[in-house]
Amino acid sequence: MGLVMNVAAQNCHDLFPAAGAQPSEMFEADAPAPGHYDTIFYLVRQTIGARHVTIQLDGEPRPPADEHMACLEHPLVTQGRRFGMLRAYAEQFESGASHLLAGFAVLVAEQHALWSEAHLDVLTKALTRRAFMSDLGRAAATFQRSGRQCSLIMFDLDHFKAVNDVHGHAAGDAVLRGVAHVVQAELRRCDILGRLGGEEFGVLVTADHLTALDIAERLRAVIEATVVRDYPQIDFTASLGVASMDAQTDTRDALIALADARLYAAKEGGRNRVQGAEEMMRAFALQAAE
Repeated sequence: MGLVMNVAAQNCHDLFPAAGAQPSEMFEADAPAPGHYDTIFYLVRQTIGARHVTIQLDGEPRPPADEHMACLEHPLVTQGRRFGMLRAYAEQFESGASHLLAGFAVLVAEQHALWSEAHLDVLTKALTRRAFMSDLGRAAATFQRSGRQCSLIMFDLDHFKAVNDVHGHAAGDAVLRGVAHVVQAELRRCDILGRLGGEEFGVLVTADHLTALDIAERLRAVIEATVVRDYPQIDFTASLGVASMDAQTDTRDALIALADARLYAAKEGGRNRVQGAEEMMRAFALQAAE
C-alpha cells in the first residue's frame, strides 16, 4: 500500500503577499495571471482617485492596507456566486465613487469568467492540460533562474476503465469530479491541480521532494477514502509518481518524464501507492516513523 504518513504539510506563507505588494501580486495560481487586471486597476485609480486597488479571492487572507486610508469595496459575483472582493483605497473619495466601483466589479467578474472558461476543465474544474503545462513551464524557469524548489505529482486512477465499463460513463464522470474536488480541498493555496487527460492528473507543488512525498501520500489516502454521492458502491484508488526539480531534472519536459516514469513504477509495484526517488522515500519513511 502507500507510504506511512506522519509529517505535517509545509505551509505556503512565503507565497502570500507582504505589506506593500502590488495589486497584481495578490493572485494565486488558480486565478488569472498577474497583470490580467492591470487595465481595470488603472481605470479605477484614474476614475475614482484610488491610491491602491486590490482583489481578494474568497479563501485568501485579506491583503494588507494602510489603516489611515478610506476603503470602498464591492463583492465580485459570477453566475450568482460570490468569489471575491474588489477594494479601492484613497485618502478621500469623490461622491459617486461607490457606484463607479460597482461597475468595475462587474468588469472584473466578466474577466474572471472568461479566464475560467479558457483555462479550467469543464468537468473537474482543474486547470486544462495547456494551462497546467504553462504554469509548469514557468515553475521550471523560476527554478533555473533562482533555484526555487518545485515538484510534480502525477496521478492516475487505478482500473478506471472498469468504472466506465461496469457503471457507465456518468458514473465515471462523477468519480472524476469527486476526485478533483477532494484533491483540491486537500491542497494548499499555492498548489496547482491540472487534468492532463482522461483519468490522469498533475499537481504542481512549491516544495522539496520530502514535502512533495508527504502531499502525495495525503492525496493517495484521501482519494482511497472518497465516497462519490449517487455511486457509493464504487471503490477506487490512485497511483502517484513524484519528481522534483534538481540539477539533473531542470526542465519542464524532464520533470514530466520522471514523474510519469515513477507513476508507472507505482502501478507496476501494486497500485494505490506513491513512488518517488528511492533514497528520498527511505528518508520519508524514517521521518514518518519517528
